[in-house]
Amino acid sequence: MKDIQLKFKSFVISTLLAGMLAATACQPLQPVERAVENVVEPMPLATEATQAAVATSPTGRYSGLLSVAGIELEIHVDLVDSAGGYTGTIDIPAQGALGIPLHNIRIEPPSVYFEMLEGPALAVFEGQVDETGALSGVFKQAGMEGTFTLQPAAETAALPAGVTGIYTDPAGRFTAPIPTGWTVTEGEGFVRFTDPDAAIRMDIVVIQNEDLTQAIAEAWRIVNPTFDLPIKETIEPPSMSGVERTLVTNYETDDARRVVQAVAQLQEGVAYVILLDGELAALQRRNAQVSIIGSGFKILAIEERDLSSVEPLPLDETLLTSLEEFIAHYMEAFAVPGAVIGIVQGDSLVYARGFGVADPDTGTAMTPETHVMIGSTGKSLTTLLMGTLVDDGLMTWDTPVQQLYPDFRVLDPELSQTITMRNLVCACTGVPRRDLELLFNADHLTAEDIVASLADFEFFTGFGEAFQYSNQMVATAGYIAGMLAVPDAPNLAVAYAEALRTRVLAPIGMENTTLSFDEVNARGRFAVPHTQMLDGSYVPIDLDVEALLLPIAPAGAHWSTLEDMAKYMIMELQEGVAPNGQRVVSAQNLKETWKPQIAITNDASYGLGWIISSYKGLQVISHSGNTLGFTSAFTFLPEKRLGAIVLTNGRATNLFNEGVVSRLLELLFDQPAETQRNLDFYLEQIDKQVQELAAKVGEQVDAERVEPYLGRFANPALGEITLTLVEQELTLDAGDFITRLRPKFDDKGELEGYIQIDPPLQGAIYKFVPTEDGTPTIVLGEGAVEYTFVRSE
Repeated sequence: MKDIQLKFKSFVISTLLAGMLAATACQPLQPVERAVENVVEPMPLATEATQAAVATSPTGRYSGLLSVAGIELEIHVDLVDSAGGYTGTIDIPAQGALGIPLHNIRIEPPSVYFEMLEGPALAVFEGQVDETGALSGVFKQAGMEGTFTLQPAAETAALPAGVTGIYTDPAGRFTAPIPTGWTVTEGEGFVRFTDPDAAIRMDIVVIQNEDLTQAIAEAWRIVNPTFDLPIKETIEPPSMSGVERTLVTNYETDDARRVVQAVAQLQEGVAYVILLDGELAALQRRNAQVSIIGSGFKILAIEERDLSSVEPLPLDETLLTSLEEFIAHYMEAFAVPGAVIGIVQGDSLVYARGFGVADPDTGTAMTPETHVMIGSTGKSLTTLLMGTLVDDGLMTWDTPVQQLYPDFRVLDPELSQTITMRNLVCACTGVPRRDLELLFNADHLTAEDIVASLADFEFFTGFGEAFQYSNQMVATAGYIAGMLAVPDAPNLAVAYAEALRTRVLAPIGMENTTLSFDEVNARGRFAVPHTQMLDGSYVPIDLDVEALLLPIAPAGAHWSTLEDMAKYMIMELQEGVAPNGQRVVSAQNLKETWKPQIAITNDASYGLGWIISSYKGLQVISHSGNTLGFTSAFTFLPEKRLGAIVLTNGRATNLFNEGVVSRLLELLFDQPAETQRNLDFYLEQIDKQVQELAAKVGEQVDAERVEPYLGRFANPALGEITLTLVEQELTLDAGDFITRLRPKFDDKGELEGYIQIDPPLQGAIYKFVPTEDGTPTIVLGEGAVEYTFVRSE
């Protein structure tokens, strides 16, 4: 499970774009007064050879857009001319639908006709192939009518799922992706990207000015001449390759529900400015779509390095010495208690070493045999299990969930019937994170409760529209998969554990990977988990605290060791074959989990339990994981048969873990050393954040002020909490945890709320808010993720 501690809004938003923006360059925009919606780059014409082939048999792979009801979807169609007649399939990545069979295919050049039976109703495609090789026509389904335009796949670049087009600056200086459902309009001197609810605006302005502060001010004047918000903070993060300087400015707003930010990049005397103005709740819902625009913004004058034809350097003593010096330095800088790091090449674990301590009390060292939790990296074990079931014909990736588990429900009745097993693990349905509900209710939640809880989950975005990460969705997939594999199990939790053991762990040889805390305790070689306190220090926590994650076990409650995780990585690199030579899953269904399903950023997509991205032209498959006291990073490059594993016994050490992997790649491919400057920047920001927070947290509680809020309060989703005040110590008891609360003040010195001091939600702020009639309520969270507790009698 990914880190579930609450982040501070100002820091998250201030680095949201700066850390994602890709390097690109432009000249000032020409004044234009026309509106453009979902502008797509023109498709290139087919070659003469392609035209000739199409004239006789329009077969092969076609890619393009389906336009219906104001929505544009990327689709891919495969048509095959075989001895028994035509066959074909269709992919609709934004809806998590891949390999859907086509029926009643009739091809009589130039006419083409085919049908799709899966879905809410029969879908009919009827069109023609023109002299350029393009396939276009009319789409009809359930009384709705649209159009489709496809090009031979060899002649078109596929768009990531969740991206419907590419905006190209008329002067040819930059491009930016258009997320699903967003519109693009051009104004005088700027181009505006707007979300479907018109709650977020992102304006791109290009200005000839080397002073980024002046350039940002001028950009606001162009977009909004009356803009006069005061600056809250200015941050200068490390720039991406090819960009000379980057500046991020955050603004004070009178409305806590509004976020305003500017990000400027300098390249050869030209400033490229992105202005963000949006509602907090909308930004929470559409964070991934904002990141798609920011990460996909490209200055066309900057060339990107391609390492696809470069082989990694030997893992010799000099390289390892440099890597270990890096590890030692940043373990100390981030105060990481212990880490164990492995490097896999081909079919071997070629490097394995522990650093720091597994147990600070005994001084026991971290080793490749030390038990740690791997958090959300375990999601890929769950999708691997699902792949074995597909191999055995017990399900398909696109089997509707209700066919396998009739009691399955989500908030939308129609989607309840159509959501597939693939959809549960693709992070593409629009169901958001609701991790607080796990921590507040963990002591009585069962696997069956987790599945049932989805029935009232709100969808943040439309189905297939944007990346949304849900632990409950993945857990549900794992439990149903377990039930299919072990139908006589007494409950879903036992079924999943047994199915995982017999179908995945035992065949790979992962002898010490388990969900059982009893097994971990009996073996007695586990690392002590550490949580990070508000002052940045790490302190040990009881092992039992980690059991709070067991209700969502398939999503990230797995224990493992570096040795076992290396065997797992070798199996992935060998496309389904374990180190012992046993085939665990077919290569086809293993690779299905690697296929992008929905864009996270322009350069990274979520697959089925994996994140698919790239490193300078090389495909990278990875997943990180966080529990309450452990962090993991699991990364491999299939083309180079190379990978790295970093496991720590500290909560949220992601910057360190991923920094180690990044530095290793720099060393192996002889790339500029950029990782260190990035980590140094984040260390400075973290230190600044810790100091600012310390200055805003009070020691004394105003007894008179909190008195109306003492006693029991309840929220339908989070359950009951009890507040007590004893000798100036305000305590909150949530049943699953007890914590101290201290007053937290805002930048103006006014009371913002009461901050949680102790695990597992240190940093969470509870606001004591009276209703209009004076009734006390307690509010946790903000924006789209807000829970209100009312007095419980």
